[in-house]
Amino acid sequence: MPFAMPRSQPALVPPDTLRWARESMGLSLDEAARKVSVSVQKLERAERGEDHLTLRQAENAADVYRRPLAALFVASPPKEDPPEAQFRRLPGSPGLPWDYEMHTLARRIRERQDAAVELYDFLDEEPPWPSVQIGHSDDSAEQAALARAALGVDLDEQKAWRDREGYVPLWAWIEAVERLGVLVMQDGSMSLTQMRGFAAVHDSVPAVVVNTKDDPRSRAFTLLHELGHLLRARVGLDPTSVTEQWLEEFAGNVLMPRLSFVVDFRRAAGDLLQSVDDLALRYGVTPKAAAIRVARLRLASQATVDEVLDHIAERAADAGERSQGGNYYFNTIGRLGPAFIDLVFSALDTQVISYPAAAGLLGVKVNNFAELRERASQRSSA
Repeated sequence: MPFAMPRSQPALVPPDTLRWARESMGLSLDEAARKVSVSVQKLERAERGEDHLTLRQAENAADVYRRPLAALFVASPPKEDPPEAQFRRLPGSPGLPWDYEMHTLARRIRERQDAAVELYDFLDEEPPWPSVQIGHSDDSAEQAALARAALGVDLDEQKAWRDREGYVPLWAWIEAVERLGVLVMQDGSMSLTQMRGFAAVHDSVPAVVVNTKDDPRSRAFTLLHELGHLLRARVGLDPTSVTEQWLEEFAGNVLMPRLSFVVDFRRAAGDLLQSVDDLALRYGVTPKAAAIRVARLRLASQATVDEVLDHIAERAADAGERSQGGNYYFNTIGRLGPAFIDLVFSALDTQVISYPAAAGLLGVKVNNFAELRERASQRSSA
């Protein structure tokens, strides 16, 4: 019989590596000890080289630190680039250093990007992103026009979506961005005060994550905001080298092209609040975004727009964050992103990966594959 190492046996994890793994996830000793299920004193001694975790405790630590168990046994901490993710946060949110949840999410997305690269390689296909032709401009309106042309979203079609909840425009914009070769995923593990969305830069398979606790129309805005970061990184510019206002204007210009928006505003009937509500429905944005667009295009005085924004804020005061409920398959498609799901199933269909490997990549049981595939197909064609 093969020998099974007792889980109580000491794990000879180098202390510097153990400390590095903890600190790389933004965890204090107290937080890490609680998650690993060891005493603070035990973990502290192990990080000083005065004691050792048991094998079971080392396995727990690897899970908490989101590392393979073998990574804890390397002689010295590896040199790693900082997470290539720029979080977009709501005003007043805490700054760096990131907390554990942010580190965990960023690492999970990086793992998915690396998996996508391997899948493209297995399929002998080139990722779309490097070859997509998108021009560059430092002018936010010009960059938005270039991006919109590459995204291929027809303006008349966009105006026909008219979904008050915003899911139809959200999924349409996700599909358009994924056609460029960007993975788009939705996550609800953090509050909006922690994270609204972020872009994860990658030469071959960049990614955007948006928070499911946000309004679907706001998620679409965040998606395009983060696309602005990726487009700058794509041409070798620092994705953080522009202001948040530039990126907000970029997203606003993509969603609400100036000439069309001005014409529709002038045709709108009723008072400014009614006009803003109609424009929001027409373009698949929130009333707040439409009102801000009105102000930036100077279609109404700032004082008048401010009054409208106050009304909108009062209406939304009781809404709060959205719950994480909903259909299992719908949530899974949002969490993984339709493009990643399609990539995994393509690899499975061509037999370059096995069913267990596909189940591991998707985090879905094999007996749920058929339903997930069908739901994902319906979502992409909706």
